[in-house]
Amino acid sequence: MTSEPIPLEGTEWRLEAWAGADGAEVAVTAGILATAVIGDGSIAGSTGCNRYHAPCGVDGAALEIGPAAMTMMACDPERTAVERGFTGALASVRGWSLAGDELRLLDTEGRTVLRFRAAVAAAFVGTAWSADGINNGRGGVASLVDGTQVTATFRDDGRVTGSGGCNRYFGPYERAGEAIRIGPLAGTRMACPEPPGAAEQEAAFLAALGRATTWSIHEDRLELRDAGG
Repeated sequence: MTSEPIPLEGTEWRLEAWAGADGAEVAVTAGILATAVIGDGSIAGSTGCNRYHAPCGVDGAALEIGPAAMTMMACDPERTAVERGFTGALASVRGWSLAGDELRLLDTEGRTVLRFRAAVAAAFVGTAWSADGINNGRGGVASLVDGTQVTATFRDDGRVTGSGGCNRYFGPYERAGEAIRIGPLAGTRMACPEPPGAAEQEAAFLAALGRATTWSIHEDRLELRDAGG
């Protein structure tokens, strides 16, 4: 029994590598999720840092991508490097090829400038999510303080529980379509003197949960965003 071929359009594609300035392939840093969904005359997804959206036309094996609009969130150097490599390569795309679950976007010479793998989404409810980036409340997304783990598990009874990196927290959440509302949250009140920055990170994380208005899952990554995207 053969499996159905994966379609170009409507599939969420996860970026695995892009072509660097010398043409050599540059692999996406582990833990950073950059994605693309093609369909309805557009290509959209995450750069690994910001959300983007651009007009896109598919004609047989030809693929044209127009100028992209993007959110303007600051990110750490590794995420910024992926974003620059991804968006720079998008501008040179003129074609595509698909083999199994691997998508390659090609330049005018037929060379691969972006390589993707089809994503398989995790379940929202019941998954033990571990944060790898938290908005610091000043417009930037920061990686976690070394030696800390920040988690969230959304249960099917409408409660969310987890660790802020020091204290345990819990509270209600409501979800309808892509909309979400989290809180009010309560939790333990242990001091967090070590490691340095853990207490500030926990406060930023809990505040970010309270600001979340939308959710989306991209393969094994959950993104919570505020009303400004």
